[in-house]
Amino acid sequence: MKGKTIFLGILGLILVAMIGAFAYYGGFTKISPEIIQCGGETLVYEKMTGDYAQSAIVSDRVYQNLIDDHGIETTKGFGIYYDNPKTKEKSTLRSDVGCILETDFDKLDAIRADFEVSEYPLGEYLVAEFPNRGMSSVILGIIKVYPALERYVEENGYESDTPVMEIWDVPNKKITYRKQLIKRG
Repeated sequence: MKGKTIFLGILGLILVAMIGAFAYYGGFTKISPEIIQCGGETLVYEKMTGDYAQSAIVSDRVYQNLIDDHGIETTKGFGIYYDNPKTKEKSTLRSDVGCILETDFDKLDAIRADFEVSEYPLGEYLVAEFPNRGMSSVILGIIKVYPALERYVEENGYESDTPVMEIWDVPNKKITYRKQLIKRG
């Protein structure tokens, strides 16, 4: 009887720890997409073809190069994902991955020698936010946010196969998702 009680106690502790971790990484966060006027950021990036799971490696490479070669430290990374991984082969997925430049705009010419540089278009986007507390938040965000964005566009007459931008805001500990909006014709 004592062994059974200990086993149930340990099982209970594991369950509480799992629920706590799920909550900490954003598992209980309510996703409320809304249309917001935004954009205008200066993007420094590499074009990437292949599995979106490689985004962190590319983002880190851009970040480190900006520090090492240009003396610029950024606080926001991003990925713009052009293809739906449910309908395209992983090896053909297209994205732009890098950092958002918030200072040192006088160094853009030198940066262009190493990376692509562009300004993200101003416009109305479908936007949702999610906590960023590590890789588990990124995974939970994919699981929770993308379906909420898809539901919104389907229910409101927008195209579903449009690019999504993720902004990984380190100081504010959040991930912002922006979906391009195009009305169905």
